[in-house]
Amino acid sequence: MIHRCILSLGLALPVSAFAAGWQVDLTSSRHADALPLHQLDIDDVAGQFQPRSGRNIAYMHDELRISTQRGANTWSLLARQDATLVSTADALDIARTLEAVGTPTASQQWNVHAKYQSYTGGGAAWSRTFEIARGWQAMFGLQALVLGQYREFQLDGPAAYDAALNQWAFDLRYRRIDSRLEFPFQQDFAARGFALLTDGALRWRGDDWSAAVSWRNAGWMRWRGLPQQEAVLSTNTQAIDADGFVIYKPLIEGRYTQETVNRTVPGIANARVGWRLSPDTEFAVSADYVDGFGVLPRVAARQRVGEAHVGAAYDTHERRLGVALDWAGWRLGFGIDRLGDEAHSREFRVGYVWGDL
Repeated sequence: MIHRCILSLGLALPVSAFAAGWQVDLTSSRHADALPLHQLDIDDVAGQFQPRSGRNIAYMHDELRISTQRGANTWSLLARQDATLVSTADALDIARTLEAVGTPTASQQWNVHAKYQSYTGGGAAWSRTFEIARGWQAMFGLQALVLGQYREFQLDGPAAYDAALNQWAFDLRYRRIDSRLEFPFQQDFAARGFALLTDGALRWRGDDWSAAVSWRNAGWMRWRGLPQQEAVLSTNTQAIDADGFVIYKPLIEGRYTQETVNRTVPGIANARVGWRLSPDTEFAVSADYVDGFGVLPRVAARQRVGEAHVGAAYDTHERRLGVALDWAGWRLGFGIDRLGDEAHSREFRVGYVWGDL
């Protein structure tokens, strides 16, 4: 979907339009705590989970944005796909156990919680900066998106295995909302959804120090008649097959519905503190706050070298080291937590500015 949006955006404006202060940015940031990125699309992905202790996060933020600034206003066309999964380590561990292990060798309990939300779409955005007082600046922005895809699921409840009784117990609640879901007697539903998202910031800059709080991509979405599934799995399951895998004999209650979905998109909040060591050198500490998970801290440095600016950053949770270069209109960046196929985290940016924004 995003590839079609990118192509549409690329065809929407002729190259000559970029001569007067336009900027194009392609950014991608992907991370998974529990497995390497290249394994996300394999069939038996659950069997590969190696979760961290505590809460785990996986995310994908991909965006193409074409922008132009006119005074205090910035106007943009954009295409985006965004996905976030937050789960307990237990939720990933029981998925791995059922997929790859079968029956545990010892008694075990799991506190299962997993929540996933994703959307793909494109549209237009506007933002404006406001000079409040000397050193103080505010920003507010709106994004109007047409959604081509929306997915959401949530799984909650306890699960346990008693080795002495060779007995499983579940009490799980499952909900799925998915524009790609199909079921018998399904009725037609709206081909597209809509979202209105906001961005905002409050910034202060002194002689040597700076600080900012902000949020991005937070708002609301609506999609008429989306297919939905709800299920309850609640039972003690005693049967084990010859290979040691569970034979499910649960009480399963479920239903399919189609309703208009109105959802809050929580977005991401950020706080940042910067220290200017010299006119050419700045250090910064920042943290994103992700709803349901917590903070993702970052430390960064930026140095002017001749006509260029070079930077480095380290994302502590993702263990991702990144470098950046701004030079002659180019905005380039790349970050990774490890080389090769075992990378759990990767980001990049490719951008170009025609003239001054």
